[in-house]
Amino acid sequence: MIAEELESAWIYEQLARAARHEAAASLLEELAESEVAHARHWAALLGDESLLARRPGPSLRARMLVLLARVGGLGIVLPRLRTEELANIRLYQGDPEAAALVDEERAHRAALRTLLDPDQLTQAEHGFASSNAASVFRAALFGLNDGLVSNLSLVAGVAGASLEGDAVLIAGTAGLLAGAFSMGAGEYISVRSQRELLEHLLAKERMELELDPAEERQELLHIYRGKGISEETATRLVDELMADPEQALDALAREELGLDPDDLASPWSAAAGSFLAFALGAIVPLLPFLIGGGYSALIAAVAAGAFALALVGGVSSVLTGRSALFAGARMVVIGLTATGVTFGIGSALPLD
Repeated sequence: MIAEELESAWIYEQLARAARHEAAASLLEELAESEVAHARHWAALLGDESLLARRPGPSLRARMLVLLARVGGLGIVLPRLRTEELANIRLYQGDPEAAALVDEERAHRAALRTLLDPDQLTQAEHGFASSNAASVFRAALFGLNDGLVSNLSLVAGVAGASLEGDAVLIAGTAGLLAGAFSMGAGEYISVRSQRELLEHLLAKERMELELDPAEERQELLHIYRGKGISEETATRLVDELMADPEQALDALAREELGLDPDDLASPWSAAAGSFLAFALGAIVPLLPFLIGGGYSALIAAVAAGAFALALVGGVSSVLTGRSALFAGARMVVIGLTATGVTFGIGSALPLD
């Protein structure tokens, strides 16, 4: 518990330094001090204050959280930290010597929630909290992984058939360009089509609200009653919403369509993120062949690709909640398996 509290303190300290808003930095510093106080609580119970000085180095998970916050803003890591605070509450509730800490952990979750509130901080502070930014980040993460695996496999396959540096370099460069443009175009079409569909649905709801408000009122009443809200309360709520057509449209979009009309994903942002990420991932296995060729360049390319895959897997673990070690190892195994297969196929081709 001491180690976990001290690591949480380290995370909050680093996030305070990365925060772009003075109020956020101050709040995160207070959370760090509180986590240190929790560690002191456990050290006092053990009768050994020196345990606080034996602060372990931050784990890979902690480093990934801080890295993501610095790159994308606090919003991408705050939900994960709130979940971890919830886990601490559950853990401490079962320990009679931690009863005093439960309410403080709840206060930590509430404090983190204020950093996600658009009324509290600027939009820049939540980073990837919006669906638009999340779509860009997800496309970039997948693009980076695809670029690594596909071009590493391509390079290995060509190297298996011919270890001439120029042949591998030309094929790898072609794979980088083709893959990056393909990923960017595909992401643009996908997000553009999704956005057009959502815009069409919003326009349809707006027209229904304008031409047949009574039916839309009944739909909202049905939705809120289905949520367990009493008839009287639901009626009062719907009447207030229907008094303002824009508020009514917003409620219908969220409740009936399940979307935020103010936060539609940008196809250009998603396409650009996917293009650049694929190119960044695809260039990694090419770098050794810019210096030379042969098996030494191939081994260096595989090593660089494996390291990059482990890093991407570790970053993805912050979003999925899985162990960074597990996610990184899984990515490496899959990537190197694909690389080995294509190298074997290339080596088996009957080329002169």
